Amino acid sequence: MNEPGFRFKEGKLYAFSEESVMILEAWPVLKALRKENDSYWQEFDPRFRVVQPYRPRKPKPTPQLELGLGAIPVKSSISEQRRRAFDGFRFTMPKPVAAATEKFQSRQWGLLKLMQKSESALELAGINPVLCFALANYRPFRGRSTTIEGAAIVCRRRQRDIADWLGFPGTEAVAKILGKMSPESASVELLVPLRSAIRDERVLKIFSHLPSLNAGVVALALGDGLLEATTPALITEIAESPAEKYRAVAVDMLADTLVMLQAIDPLAGTPKIQSLARLRAMHSEVSTKFLRKRPPSSGEPRLPHPPLRGTKNIVPILTVEDLVQEGIEQDNCVATYLERVRKRTTFVYRVLRPERATLSIVRGNDGDWQISELESRSNRNISPITRIEVESWINQYALSV
Repeated sequence: MNEPGFRFKEGKLYAFSEESVMILEAWPVLKALRKENDSYWQEFDPRFRVVQPYRPRKPKPTPQLELGLGAIPVKSSISEQRRRAFDGFRFTMPKPVAAATEKFQSRQWGLLKLMQKSESALELAGINPVLCFALANYRPFRGRSTTIEGAAIVCRRRQRDIADWLGFPGTEAVAKILGKMSPESASVELLVPLRSAIRDERVLKIFSHLPSLNAGVVALALGDGLLEATTPALITEIAESPAEKYRAVAVDMLADTLVMLQAIDPLAGTPKIQSLARLRAMHSEVSTKFLRKRPPSSGEPRLPHPPLRGTKNIVPILTVEDLVQEGIEQDNCVATYLERVRKRTTFVYRVLRPERATLSIVRGNDGDWQISELESRSNRNISPITRIEVESWINQYALSV
């Protein structure tokens, strides 16, 4: 079993996890190999983020937190190894290529390979970055018969023709809509189903009128029946929310609220929600009523085992009873996440130190587990020291393919 770690040496990035070793040859080679335990080396296309924004860091003393039991140093060695290794990888490529790639949260490998094959790709990434991202990740759109060489040829076409080749309606309107989407929001998981959703005149009209699009507003259009509960004001607020660039937070909350409302009163109509503030308030109100009417049974089977091992201070919640108790102790609605946990889309942990908090994790578009929510009692913000501790722990389990 390997010790998790990262390093960059002689043009190669090495990433070690407990179960595997990955070697990424830097620009211009761009070859990725992975070996699982005793298996053979295999070439693969990484989903994880290989180009991070470069931010020079000044040396800082190790942060500590006094809790009456002595100072607790923050373990950041894995995070520092990772930063240094990926900085080394980034510096091998041309600056314009790195700058065009860094904002995307996943599947950057395809972008790098497309830019390596075609100068037109870098130009397209500057004009319509999300369309370039979809073209670079052509397989989910076109199937395995297409090659990177074929995508490089298509890259020279007009934007509407590229969209048509990828299965979107081949119109100027659709090309412009894709051009409005933030690169931070781009993911195959959103873009593939968007090809069908955007054929709906109502969705096309909403997107055409918004000045910008993000993951939150796109996911809203993809959700079954979610648009019926929205208003133009709410849609605009979601589209303008910086947090919604990275993950569709409001959509999860809205979907949970509608499911709980239906469970409480099957005859209740669909509400029209005017703002994110009202959505948060309604979610809290409905959660309280839902748990009173349909409290989870402590006699139910154990919950699915979480994907990441806990520690003495980050403890996985393994039973329905403990999930309910966590909600009571922390004065939050984490018990309403029961169905998400059963479906293995969300997992919940009890954080004991440096401060008491509730942690939920979800799988990101890059395949890695990431923090969904990390909050103190009554959904208050946690301290920076706690976030550093939790991030240091979760970094040990990166990276996914």
